Amino acid sequence: MRVGIVGAGRMGRLHARTLLELPEPPELVVHDVDPDGAHRLARALAQETGARVTVRHTLAEVVAGVDALVVATPATQRRDPLLAAARAGVPVFCEKPLTADVAEARELAGALARAQLHVGFQRRCDPAYRALRERIVSGRLGRVLLVRCTAFDHHPPAGAYERTAGDIFTDCLIHDIDAVHWLTGQPTVAVQADGARLLGGAGYDVATAALTLADGARAVLTASRLDPHGYDHRVEVLGTEGSYAVGFDARTPLRLLGQDGTGRPPAPGGHPPYQDFTDRFATAYRQEIHDFTDMVMRGAPSPCTAEEALRAQEVAAAAGRAAATGTRVVLDPAPATGAATPVGGRAG
Repeated sequence: MRVGIVGAGRMGRLHARTLLELPEPPELVVHDVDPDGAHRLARALAQETGARVTVRHTLAEVVAGVDALVVATPATQRRDPLLAAARAGVPVFCEKPLTADVAEARELAGALARAQLHVGFQRRCDPAYRALRERIVSGRLGRVLLVRCTAFDHHPPAGAYERTAGDIFTDCLIHDIDAVHWLTGQPTVAVQADGARLLGGAGYDVATAALTLADGARAVLTASRLDPHGYDHRVEVLGTEGSYAVGFDARTPLRLLGQDGTGRPPAPGGHPPYQDFTDRFATAYRQEIHDFTDMVMRGAPSPCTAEEALRAQEVAAAAGRAAATGTRVVLDPAPATGAATPVGGRAG
């Protein structure tokens, strides 16, 4: 199999290395708007793994010569490769969100409705998140009453990150919005949100969002661009028959104060705290590439379709409007988000 990598930055490097760790690694074809960046990545991959990695200088060349495509560009540069892959019938993995603009994302979701597409909301591929969803779907938690998500980055993103990635709702909390939909099987029908600039950045440094789900359950999301102890992303679900949490382990950067006033990590062991998303969700990032290749080669269902990705982005955009205006934003009802279903396209 031959896989194209569009985007030679951090996520392109991550996905390329994961592909080359597969039991039967594919041949890689790299493309970037910066040709020097594409060549640097190709040389690094060849030196590290001995794999055959080639560079193509046009998107058309890449799409015409691959069996599958990984789109790992900045969000503002995803439209053209996604549409090119859809027109050619090439299965595609795309980083979230589909694009930086929600109106453009609606256009893309329509164009990609019949494509083989996996959008990279990596929490859907995390073993603990999947175990939590199984408990909810099986009814072992009873009726879900409340979901609470924590999204604390270790360090703020560098430079003008928001110009290509979106604000804290579209870039960061969109993961938790999608996780709430996927875990509960319920869409968001209303959102209230707030944000503050406390660290001197151009965008919100901290934010909160309160989601009303279609069945009346609530979700409370909190985000911060800074956690001095480390990277801390977790979720808790309260149901009528139980309560479960994902993300508490020996590396969770949270200090617990006991009744004696002493602080300690949530579990013993002295392990270093998580440093960033590639550290915390390393297993999930590997699994989502395994799931993508299963989709391409065996027709397995997409873990996240364009429609599901669009719904999360619409809620994230609504949260941004709610924070800016101080109002409660009501969304049109949508079908409950359940297990993803297979979509048409070319198998490689």
